[in-house]
Amino acid sequence: MQDAIVTKAADNVRILSAAMVQKAKSGHPGGAMGAADAITLLFGEFLRFDPCDPKWIARDRFFMDPGHMSPLLYSELVLTNRLTLEDVQNFRQLGSRTPGHPEVDVALGIENSSGPLGIGHGIALGAAIAERFMVERFGSICEHKTVCLVSDGGLEEEIAYGVGRMAGHLKLNNLIFFYDANQVQLSCKTKDVMSHNFVAQYESWGFRVIECDGGNVAELRKAFKAAWAETEKPVLVYGHTTMAKGAVAEDGKSYEGEVSTHGQPLNAAGASTSATVKNLGGDPENPFQIFPEVKAAFDARLEELKAIADVLGVRFEQSFILPNGDEYKTGNNTDKAKLEEISDIVFSRAGLERFDFEYKAHGKFACYRNTDGSFYRLDTFGNNIVIEYAENQQDAEHGLFEDTDLFDATLKEEKLIRQITKWLKKKAVNEEE
Repeated sequence: MQDAIVTKAADNVRILSAAMVQKAKSGHPGGAMGAADAITLLFGEFLRFDPCDPKWIARDRFFMDPGHMSPLLYSELVLTNRLTLEDVQNFRQLGSRTPGHPEVDVALGIENSSGPLGIGHGIALGAAIAERFMVERFGSICEHKTVCLVSDGGLEEEIAYGVGRMAGHLKLNNLIFFYDANQVQLSCKTKDVMSHNFVAQYESWGFRVIECDGGNVAELRKAFKAAWAETEKPVLVYGHTTMAKGAVAEDGKSYEGEVSTHGQPLNAAGASTSATVKNLGGDPENPFQIFPEVKAAFDARLEELKAIADVLGVRFEQSFILPNGDEYKTGNNTDKAKLEEISDIVFSRAGLERFDFEYKAHGKFACYRNTDGSFYRLDTFGNNIVIEYAENQQDAEHGLFEDTDLFDATLKEEKLIRQITKWLKKKAVNEEE
């Protein structure tokens, strides 16, 4: 994307963040507005995911430690078509998909729940270790980056120290922290509570530290490219950002960098949400909009990501060696019509009701509802048929199934059906017990 488009999109994120907090009369607008340039660039150019498959194993993971900055994440998810403008208008409302602190929902692009500052550091560390573990055993088909947004408050927590030492010691080159260094906390400036050298601290732990202007798209892009290219160390991108970037009062006075903008609506902080929206190029009467040029740019990015996922999907169709020495091919080697026929036989015998769900990535799938509301379906994995399970209809409709057991698809059909039927009966007995 052109720098001007990224900046326009970041302004759009700032408008949405300020507006949703103002509408809810509660929340934290300042941090979201300050980090918008960096995180919008990440979603617009760097983070890799499949718009058609939220559980794609090779997707980059984006974790957020400061959950109070949720307006930022929710705005990015609107730009990438995973949340709606109606969702963000219902920010912090009972039953909405946009609570004050995000709750994990992979189908929506929310990779972690967040609460106490520092926990996101640990979640990101665990995910990065898991990625290295998977790559070591299954090869490059599992490769991806783990990116975590961290803030001043999170870096002050003791858990961040343990995470930093461990990540550096393990040389987790797949782990990237973006440090939103806006120098403001909820009740004071950070200079009032800390003055140590973060660069020296993280370098001593074995990180590569890249400092940049967190409001300059060109500098951010250069920093993220270097972070993505790093092969030896975890990376801390140290972005010097501005709290409440773009915030103004009715008389035009700037409220950028003000402590008051951290944890309350801008109107309560002395600034003006309407004046800020106008200052950022939005419509104060209707701030919940996406600029047409921003929508076009992100729609184009989503098409690029679909193409990337399709290309990388070829790698999933090739064989790889499991730790026990067995070779597996991840392509679909069983005729889909035959799979559906077997599904109808085994699941109807078990008394399950058939539902047909349409998935963008895989077309129509026959799924079967159990009496407890859970769903099963059959899929293929190399020369195997796998029984997949979803806890409820919502998960089934989103394709969020978990693998439960494998059966040899090379068996004669009658024997294969008997084996799957026996498994389902045993499963039903266990559930009754």
